[in-house]
Amino acid sequence: MNEGQKTGLFCIVGLLTLAVGLFLSWPNAERLETSVTPGKPLFENFKDPLAAASLKMVTFDEEQGQVDTFEVRRDRDTGVWTIPSRKGYPADAVEQMKDAANALVGLQILDVQTRNAEDHEALGVVEPKLEALEVGDVGVGRLVTFRDEAQKDLASLIIGNPVKDEEGKIYVRKPGQDPVYVVKLEEAALSTRFQDWIEEDLLQLSSIDISKMTIKDYAASMTQRGIALTRNYTAEIKADGSNWSLGKLLEYPADNPLADPKVVDVEPTQTLNTEKLNDIKNALDDLKIVDVVRKPEGMSDNLRADKDLISDNEAVSSLASRGFFPVSTGDGGEFEVLSANGELNVSVNDGVQYVLRFGNVSGLTEDDDKSADEAEGESESGTGVNRYLLVTTRVDEEQFPAPELAPVPQTIEELAAMLGVEAKPQPKDEPAKESPESQPEMKEAEKPADSTDANQDKKSETAAEEMKTESDAKTDEPKTDESAKADTDKPAEVKEPADKKSDSAKEQDTKPETKEKPAAVEEVEVSGSGEATGEGQGADDGDAGDDKPADETPAENDAAEVKSDTESGEPAAMENAAKKKDGAEEELSFAELSDDEKQERLEAEQEKILKENTRKLDERKDRLNAAQRRVRDLNARFADWYYVIPENTYRELRIQRDELLTAAEPIKLDGSNPGTANPDGLNGPE
Repeated sequence: MNEGQKTGLFCIVGLLTLAVGLFLSWPNAERLETSVTPGKPLFENFKDPLAAASLKMVTFDEEQGQVDTFEVRRDRDTGVWTIPSRKGYPADAVEQMKDAANALVGLQILDVQTRNAEDHEALGVVEPKLEALEVGDVGVGRLVTFRDEAQKDLASLIIGNPVKDEEGKIYVRKPGQDPVYVVKLEEAALSTRFQDWIEEDLLQLSSIDISKMTIKDYAASMTQRGIALTRNYTAEIKADGSNWSLGKLLEYPADNPLADPKVVDVEPTQTLNTEKLNDIKNALDDLKIVDVVRKPEGMSDNLRADKDLISDNEAVSSLASRGFFPVSTGDGGEFEVLSANGELNVSVNDGVQYVLRFGNVSGLTEDDDKSADEAEGESESGTGVNRYLLVTTRVDEEQFPAPELAPVPQTIEELAAMLGVEAKPQPKDEPAKESPESQPEMKEAEKPADSTDANQDKKSETAAEEMKTESDAKTDEPKTDESAKADTDKPAEVKEPADKKSDSAKEQDTKPETKEKPAAVEEVEVSGSGEATGEGQGADDGDAGDDKPADETPAENDAAEVKSDTESGEPAAMENAAKKKDGAEEELSFAELSDDEKQERLEAEQEKILKENTRKLDERKDRLNAAQRRVRDLNARFADWYYVIPENTYRELRIQRDELLTAAEPIKLDGSNPGTANPDGLNGPE
């Protein structure tokens, strides 16, 4: 083979190699060209934001040389969102997750900045892989990954530096690929800030619902001998809207904090510091957390520790390092957890009482318990430190006193006594039956007509006939004063029914009675209170009997009294008269009932009272059950966590003894005093 043939053969082989190379590289080139075309969506298959079941964001701390991970995930079975990077703390992530996913759904490529890997550092899109990074490395981006329920990737993106002089535009790239794209991204929705993914309002209470606060100002610390406790004061302060009043103030001996406290007598020149107390209310309403740490096992939701926890040195060390110390209560082997910086108990109108216990400054525990957002939290606190807090709730039993129940009458007599009337009133048209002790000794002719002695009945009939004959004989003779008086001294006569009395008999009834007047029915007026009086009842009224006719009814008397009071401008007298009238009508109406009707009235009153008593009991039970449910729900949130709050919030929630009371403002002589002081120095403004 000559040289020409060899050269031709080499050309043919080269062409074939070039053809094979072009053939093999063609699909990849076509795919790459399609994926980087401006105007195309960066994630063509990610179209439904609700399909995202988890979000993981990885960042790199250049100074510490550490990779921090923040993750939010939805439980497949319960549907509850949690934060695995915070030991499963509950997340309020429904809306936040949708907004974050929408940031990548339909994200369009605006431009291709570069295809060279050497440019990644300058554009800030280096992938945050811990094994490939060291302290001081720069240009590391934030890796954002969305996954579905099966933990299959829906979208993954490295977010880099913003484009200079192009607001809203940013450099991004896909992990494992070299091209860097320019997109317009709503980066705020992809926050790694812990507070953005939780229910930030920790207590979920309103300041206007606060009814009482109990401040327990004490300090606890760990020493070689055990727990050292210093007590300063305890104050119970009641709130009524914007007004404050001091329930009690106790102080403890400085040399013996376990001794009984002394009640402090507040000087009249002192009043509560309402400005500081209002600051506490507002801080409670707006209490926010910056981080959480899971509590050790064995600590109940009411902040008590069991024996297993006390025997666990690691758990006790975890508590003590954060400023919480288990102290034996002597009650069934339980231990109360005291705090390094006292506590605040807050009651609200629905019967729930919050217990807040303040621990040490945060950041003094192991590094793995530190918040990834500690720097942000410190900047928010304004002091460079945060504070640990334990929270629990319980039912405020004082807000659920037993209701006052009305007594239920069991007999007709008890019902009558309750109504203020006589159970068996005297008949109107029959002589009153007086007790033997009150009846004067009567002559034979004066004994009642219903005597069982037959001879006495005969004598009474004979006497009655003689009296009638004598009366008929003297009918036409005018009666003198002596004869009228003599008539009143005669023995008891048989009276005719009231509707058959003659006019002269009616006139006789109106005349004053003498001491020897036989027993007769007296109409007794009953006041609203059920007490019998003799007003307006003839001779029993004394001088009034001379001025008022005896046949004037109680209702007419009341009407006359009301008219007189009205003319004199006394409305109270009108009300009293109405009450008297109602009381009299009640007695008459009850007295007119038969025994069966009285029994029916008794049963009706029993049913009415029982229904009202049951309503009161049910109302208390419903309120108590609602408070218990609320306590359970809140403690389900609080039970497992130490909370971390900004230091300035802690300072707003604390009040020193010398801040509690202030000097009362002097009262201006012109009466324009605007202050909040009261003479007793205890209550807020009226």
